[in-house]
Amino acid sequence: MRINYNATAMLAVNALNKNDSNLSVSTGKLSSGYKINRSKDDPSGYALSRKMRAQLEGLMQARDNSDTGVNIIKAVDGALSEMHDMLQRINELAIKGSTGTLSDGDRELADEEVQKLKEEIQRVSETFEFNGQKLLDGSFQLKGYTKNINVKIAGYDERVDSGIYKFDLSLFNDPDLYDVKGNLVEEAFNTPDVAANPQVEVRADPDDPTKPAAPGTVFPDGFKGTVEVPNVSGQEISIDCPNNQTIKATIADVNGTVVTLQGPSGFEVKVDIRQGFTEAGAAPADGKVEVEITGFGPMNIQVGGNEGQELEVEIPEVGIQGLGIVNINTRTKEDSLDTINKVSAAIDKLSGIRSKLGAYQNRLESVVESNEINHENMTAAYSGILDTDISEEYTTYSTYQILSQASTSVLAQANERPAQVLQLLQ
Repeated sequence: MRINYNATAMLAVNALNKNDSNLSVSTGKLSSGYKINRSKDDPSGYALSRKMRAQLEGLMQARDNSDTGVNIIKAVDGALSEMHDMLQRINELAIKGSTGTLSDGDRELADEEVQKLKEEIQRVSETFEFNGQKLLDGSFQLKGYTKNINVKIAGYDERVDSGIYKFDLSLFNDPDLYDVKGNLVEEAFNTPDVAANPQVEVRADPDDPTKPAAPGTVFPDGFKGTVEVPNVSGQEISIDCPNNQTIKATIADVNGTVVTLQGPSGFEVKVDIRQGFTEAGAAPADGKVEVEITGFGPMNIQVGGNEGQELEVEIPEVGIQGLGIVNINTRTKEDSLDTINKVSAAIDKLSGIRSKLGAYQNRLESVVESNEINHENMTAAYSGILDTDISEEYTTYSTYQILSQASTSVLAQANERPAQVLQLLQ
């Protein structure tokens, strides 16, 4: 029995401190609801929980992004629905103008409405926006570039691989064979035998512009008539591809200045060939124009919690140029019949665009549901790592509370032992 050093009390103090520390940790877990309150509680679990927390918050933001994308597509579809109605009305007026029971004066009145509807379609295309971003003017369609200022890429199929292509557009550099002002152009004829030129078909009689001219008609110098450009649809042009292969693309359609080229395996590119391309020296000597297909341009919606988890939404330009109705009118029966064909093609194109947007909307809605399910499952895993099991922890808490009380009682008794030793010296 010793007086200077009370080893028993020191043991009791150490036990008490340890039990108090454990009791404090257990109290923190019960009061916060988390079993990891500091990194020292579980270093690896803490690091994993922080990473999962970022993932959870990212998933919820991605869900909100997808919801916004759905709303954008709904808004765009609403605008396209109005365009559809306007095209249907133009189609009705064109059918009306194609009947022989109307005079040209009646057709002129119908054409006034047609032109106003065209203006409205173009206005919607240029001004429709969502959150300050224009959506129907081609801002979010696939982009491509050329070094020739007279040639623009008006669009291409998303299956076309990115890279540098060379389009042989020499066919369109001959103004006798193709005039980029459109299928019907006004020209001044300075050669008396222009009607005999097999490259053009004169559609205006010198004495009566409403009648076609007879083959071989001689026109006076400076005569202005309407000519029809030869139909280049179905002809082929060659395209040098990035993989060192050359393909043949067929001219599928010509709408105004936009030429649609179709090749094998879904290859489709729309090339806008401007008037200046027919001028001397505007095209390369070999007629080949270098085109860069970038694959960029669509609206990228972040639909996941990690980098690269995006959904591209392509929204093509749907103005009168994009729909191929730049030159439509109902001023004559022939014009009305031509308008019927062009409007029918425009309606088909608009239907295809809306169908594609509907597919995007379905995908985004599926993404929203998928993100919510992932968030639910990850929350359960996150809870398993971070949340306190109250029943288990309360058992631990009770244990340390009893041990702490016992340590306090033992310490009190250990501190009494030196006093008991002093009684032996009395």
